[in-house]
Amino acid sequence: MKIGCCVSLWEEMALQLPAAGADYGEGGFSSLRDKTLEQVKSRASQLAGAGLDTPVMNLLFPGDFQLTGPQAEFSTVDRYLEENLPKAAVFGVKTLVFGSGGARRVPEGFPQEEAFAQLVELCRDHIAPAVEAQGMVCCLEPLQRGECNILTSSQEAFQLVQAVGRPGVQLLVDLFHFDLEQEPLSVISRYQGHLGHCHIASARNHRLLPQPWDGEDYLPFFQALQSIGYTGRLSLEGDTRGGLWQARSSLAYVKELARQAGL
Repeated sequence: MKIGCCVSLWEEMALQLPAAGADYGEGGFSSLRDKTLEQVKSRASQLAGAGLDTPVMNLLFPGDFQLTGPQAEFSTVDRYLEENLPKAAVFGVKTLVFGSGGARRVPEGFPQEEAFAQLVELCRDHIAPAVEAQGMVCCLEPLQRGECNILTSSQEAFQLVQAVGRPGVQLLVDLFHFDLEQEPLSVISRYQGHLGHCHIASARNHRLLPQPWDGEDYLPFFQALQSIGYTGRLSLEGDTRGGLWQARSSLAYVKELARQAGL
């Protein structure tokens, strides 16, 4: 299993991730919107020179997009993806994470079932064709109810993946959101062949990166992934205010957990 870390690809810390033990960096796709192709090529060259692979990007849509409700309008999505997916390709991106809680939040009073149908249409008819044409996959990220009001569990997000039914749309499991929603690890057995990416952080410790002293038991999560033959990546996605030492310690710990689980 490859273990990476979420970080702004435009900040100095990204250049230091390989020395901290990260197998790759996961940046933000929406940050590409205000960058030229020349700026992207320059930064990609710098990161490659530092030894950092960048196969994953999260935050697919910025918060000013409206993806559900009466104002949802997907021609804007088409233009946005057409302009920015080639930039992501310069970074070598293969996986895009669709969390974007602000953009997909259902407006008050709008029927949830209609919003779900809008997201099916968005993923099936707009996102999937665009990412598949680039040889990429989009992974739906469930977000706990404090951050969004739709796709708040892996089970709900998996229903959407099944409804879309395209290879370019898969599921993401983030242990932070998973634990806050009190989902049982047993549900992961249903996702074999559909789980495209994973995130991890401590729900008990306010989204801190996993550490051997934090009181959490992460090993069963890794064992659940091993039981379905998961061969994808896992990114640390949490509070990195502790700086590089915190990331280094967490990366070493998570890699040891993966080894113990046989991943």
